[in-house]
Amino acid sequence: MGASESVQTLISNMEKVNLISIQSIKNNSVLPKNIDENIIQVALNEATDLELEPLIGADYIASMRTKIAEDTTTETDNFVLDEIIEPFLIYATIAYAIDYLHLKINNKGINVATDATLSALQIKDKDSAVQSVKQKMDGYKSRLIKYFATDNDETTNTSVTADSTFNSMNVYLGDNIDYSAQYYRERASKVNYYRRGY
Repeated sequence: MGASESVQTLISNMEKVNLISIQSIKNNSVLPKNIDENIIQVALNEATDLELEPLIGADYIASMRTKIAEDTTTETDNFVLDEIIEPFLIYATIAYAIDYLHLKINNKGINVATDATLSALQIKDKDSAVQSVKQKMDGYKSRLIKYFATDNDETTNTSVTADSTFNSMNVYLGDNIDYSAQYYRERASKVNYYRRGY
């Protein structure tokens, strides 16, 4: 194996290193112990690539993966992994995994997953139940953004105004802004109750 092949192998191996373990996701969530780990791995990859990477950057993630693989993480790295990244990735992974766990794709199309003693929720009921997971994910995402926006690490380059909602899955969880006055004016003007200057 040449030097360039060795470097490519090392890079490939770093990409496979999880920032958090599948076991940690199971231990710190409501997921059952016997859940399909392949589905969780796919969801973790997606959550890392689509949610975490845009916030803290590919370079930082690659560096952290290298440190994890080589067992050279510092005390600060461990704090960030355990207290900032892990809670966010747990809920982001669950949010990405739910549809994969609820629906199964096979040669006959997309089917609802069930087993002998359970029946899956209807799609509308499932979507309602998922909102709690997405809200928790968004809370941890907001905390992650605030941490990396003030961590004085140029490699993360996170802005405090970064997206703190789950827009990549077409769900918007609005900030706590009171729009009641605007709503009142828009609604009242349609029935001529609101008049400016009175």
